[in-house]
Amino acid sequence: MTCAVTVLCHFLLANFSPSQGESEAVKHSQNAPSGVIMTTNVVKKKAIEVDDGHQHDYEEQWFDIWQRSFTNSMDFTVRQFDGWFYSKESDEKLMGSQARAQGRVQLAWEPRSGMLTDTDVRFRIRVKLPALEERVDLLLSDNEDETQDSAIRAARDTANNNRDRTTIALRFRPDQNSHYSFRIGAGRRDQLYTRARYRDAAAISENWAVLYDAEVYYFTRDRLGAELGAAFQYDLNPQHLIRQNNRFFYRDETDDWFWRHEIHHLYSLNRHNSLIPHFMVEGLSQPNYRVEEIYSGLRWRSNTVRDWLYFDVEPFVLLLREENFSPSFGVALRVEAYYGDVSNN
Repeated sequence: MTCAVTVLCHFLLANFSPSQGESEAVKHSQNAPSGVIMTTNVVKKKAIEVDDGHQHDYEEQWFDIWQRSFTNSMDFTVRQFDGWFYSKESDEKLMGSQARAQGRVQLAWEPRSGMLTDTDVRFRIRVKLPALEERVDLLLSDNEDETQDSAIRAARDTANNNRDRTTIALRFRPDQNSHYSFRIGAGRRDQLYTRARYRDAAAISENWAVLYDAEVYYFTRDRLGAELGAAFQYDLNPQHLIRQNNRFFYRDETDDWFWRHEIHHLYSLNRHNSLIPHFMVEGLSQPNYRVEEIYSGLRWRSNTVRDWLYFDVEPFVLLLREENFSPSFGVALRVEAYYGDVSNN
């Protein structure tokens, strides 16, 4: 799968020609990286980036052209797809609206004790379809578990986790602000599935909030499954935010629960740099409520070059039951690029 995605990225980049237009600004996120092809091409032209109300001139580089071309090419493709659903009525109702793609691509090298060649390619694409009144999205991702975006591959790809698989799905919402969503798609190695989810958040006080969700799904081979999640968030001050996540997965195939508890401390150094200490423990309910994995890391995240381009360095230690809980020390190096408007991702 990694090889296929890498070849696809090379093919796309090799065939994109520079196009006109401005790079779209991307909302800051605590997730992150992208596939980057090395080149020495520098365009001797000035571009403008808005930063806290001030404009900064910079020489447009090859990666600015790549990001703009990638965004425009993705948008062109999804507009052709969205066009299949247009009618005369929708043309009048959605005058000026256009289908658009948004997402991210990430490349990572995650060497650890005894595993110096561990690499990872991650991606997520979301396509909005105005012809369907923006109630239907097309989703493509390397992993169906949206709550584990920042985990290293070794922590995700364990014998107990069958969710680290490419998925493609159509997501339907009764309206754009609905807490309910429904999906049909394919994932977990060519299984068809359907999923229903409810997600909401509530403010407990000025500094405390809780985010909770529940979902049920059915896969053609793995059969019935369900998830329950709750995250408690404490906004200490503008620079510090602490979040504690709890998640339980019911698996009909093995008739047990897969669980995960984790805590993040988001410390903003400045507008472009942050530190994120992270501790996670996960395990199974059978044959007893026991730990299967322990992970701890300190992540430095920066987007000083461009708002849409992130670099991560994360020293970590990983302990797995299948490795007799022997500490495995490593460091994750990531580069990630966002494209399109990902403010709602």
